[in-house]
Amino acid sequence: MSSRIAAVIGQPVNHSLSPAIHNAAFSASGRVGEYVAIDCGEREVSSLMKTLRTEGLLGLSVTMPLKEVVIDTLDSLHVTASLLNAVNCVSFADGRAVGYNTDGDGCCDALVEQGGVAIDGATAVVLGAGGTARSVALALGRRGARVVVVNRSTDRAEHLVSSLGHALADSSGSLEVGTIESLAEARILVNATSVGMNSKVSPVDPAQLHRKLTILDAVYSPMETSLLSAGRAAKATVVDGLWMLIQQARHQQVLWFGENPDASAMRNAAEQELERRRK
Repeated sequence: MSSRIAAVIGQPVNHSLSPAIHNAAFSASGRVGEYVAIDCGEREVSSLMKTLRTEGLLGLSVTMPLKEVVIDTLDSLHVTASLLNAVNCVSFADGRAVGYNTDGDGCCDALVEQGGVAIDGATAVVLGAGGTARSVALALGRRGARVVVVNRSTDRAEHLVSSLGHALADSSGSLEVGTIESLAEARILVNATSVGMNSKVSPVDPAQLHRKLTILDAVYSPMETSLLSAGRAAKATVVDGLWMLIQQARHQQVLWFGENPDASAMRNAAEQELERRRK
């Protein structure tokens, strides 16, 4: 009988830090069972989901390229996942599979807990208009931020704002398309693009950064991106992308087990895994 109670699916998944992060949470909480990585392409997702249901898994993380494809295999979607048309977390309970998206809340929690920033009432510049940017912009707006979306393609930024703006009707937040000049009045900057991944390129001119900013870079390879280095030099508060990954994983564990695990144990495990890979 399999000991796995949760897993991450996607292709490829051999690079995923999720097993290290979630298994550390299991260990810290005394949970019996294992979190594993399962390589799965788009054509196999339907049959795999049927198998996982029969095995009695409690939770599932979903990564590329399955965040949209997996939706057709689920019984229902949480409103956030429906708005984003993307699922990164599945909870199995009472014979039902429900899809969620925890990326945006993970970013917000990292900004608050590790960055010490107050989101409500702040101007937040979000770089990008892809899947990560959509989840981050929506979550920030729901928490009361004035969100300025900056993207090379204005059309994509406008689509993000028009497709998600209505979801903020019951909050004090807002979404708008803007330019990088909005950084001058911003308190939050989130890089939700891949610019800076495994490179020394920064998505922002360092001269535009200032000490009143809290900067989160969703990129975590390298951990200290050029954007974060420039932020430190400008005396801004910086938060690396690994904290966003950990915080969204904590949200997943709450959905699966109703418990918020120890973030420090998850962080230590992720850092140890990254160090092991560098050797």
